[in-house]
Amino acid sequence: MPAVTVAVPGPDAVVDVVDVPVVEPGPRQVRVRVEAAPVTATDVSALRGRLPLRPADRYVLGWSLAGVVDAVGADVNDLEPGDPVLAMSDWFETLTGTQASSVVLPRTSVGRRPAALGPAEASVVALNALSAARALDLLDLPVGATLAVTGAAGSVGGFAIELARHRGLDVLAVAREADRAFVERTGATLAVRGTALDALQADGLLDSAVLGAPALAAVRDGGAFVAVTRPATPAPERGIRVTTLAVVSDAAATEALAVLAADGTITPRVAATYPLRDASAAYAEVEGGTGRRGGVVLVP
Repeated sequence: MPAVTVAVPGPDAVVDVVDVPVVEPGPRQVRVRVEAAPVTATDVSALRGRLPLRPADRYVLGWSLAGVVDAVGADVNDLEPGDPVLAMSDWFETLTGTQASSVVLPRTSVGRRPAALGPAEASVVALNALSAARALDLLDLPVGATLAVTGAAGSVGGFAIELARHRGLDVLAVAREADRAFVERTGATLAVRGTALDALQADGLLDSAVLGAPALAAVRDGGAFVAVTRPATPAPERGIRVTTLAVVSDAAATEALAVLAADGTITPRVAATYPLRDASAAYAEVEGGTGRRGGVVLVP
């Protein structure tokens, strides 16, 4: 089966689409025929050798997918071939990439997908919306509190402001003036990028734009701050609780987010789709594009 791979990650590495063996599912595993798999900034970081990876002969890339169940292993009694699903792979631990024509994942990683939710849209929910939801869990703000989100119109930030509004939070969305319509449609308040952050005085902040320590200025004393990458995690100050986002697959949470996407509570945005065989072009768009609103998705 075809899969998007890199042999030796590094600054000059290129992705190759090569044939790899089809894997049979083992106990409590599900094989999914992939219908859509996004290319993310994290995939580009893996390609460029910026992530600490254990040695492998070749890396199959990709973190999330949508598709249909192709086969199930022993002890899987609640899914069957033909069921529409979405899933996130715990890629750092397993190196099981999703940018392939089929993928075997643990049953605990695979969520049911509503029929109303298309595969390309579902594939961006599986990682980005789950990341946003996990960040809100870490912030743990009460109903009525004020959340600031940097990069609020991006892939994670956009889901974060919608989910925060759904949870009853007031949201200050740090984004471009060009993103005003999207931000205000969610019920958030736009804080145009470049606004003095210390004027926001939010109860909590999700730093999806990876501003790092300067973004602490937006948080009141004793508030909460979530960074999306460890290098951008600032040292705590003024009693602010600082944590770093870490996302693991969760079938139940993914299913719940898929329902919210299907009913319009959150908005899966897809900027472009590419055939799997054109993976190099998709990676080039993600690596070189600025201001893109929505995921770049491979379609096997």
